[in-house]
Amino acid sequence: MSDDFEAEEPVGEPPAFQPFYSSLDAWVTDWLLPNYSRPLRDVSQFRWDPQWWRYSEVVMRLEALWASWEKMRLEGGPGIVTFFRDYLDPMMRVILDPHGPFHTYDPNKTDPDDERDLPEPLPHSPLTVPDLFRLD
Repeated sequence: MSDDFEAEEPVGEPPAFQPFYSSLDAWVTDWLLPNYSRPLRDVSQFRWDPQWWRYSEVVMRLEALWASWEKMRLEGGPGIVTFFRDYLDPMMRVILDPHGPFHTYDPNKTDPDDERDLPEPLPHSPLTVPDLFRLD
């Protein structure tokens, strides 16, 4: 036997996925906001609240974007193109829409340090037919 060969790594589980950013806040602050810009002066076009983390819908949408970005960044160019086309751009259109989750926020009327008038949840009436929407 020759000593020129290195010992092979044992075959086992692939390494655990390690995200580039440790939290949603880090991804939004360090990647999204520096790389995604829209004119915010006219609230009839786009709305963004710097306290985005107060809005549960925005948090859920941004968490989905972050998770998608973390996976797709590993694919390189084609993955990032797909991320922008199929995920980021459509989702940000919803988030920034004047009738979207920030519809109650007006930067011209809101003190940046005050509490927000958050949107009310959509109304709901209890089902009148029990077990109407069961999966089993």
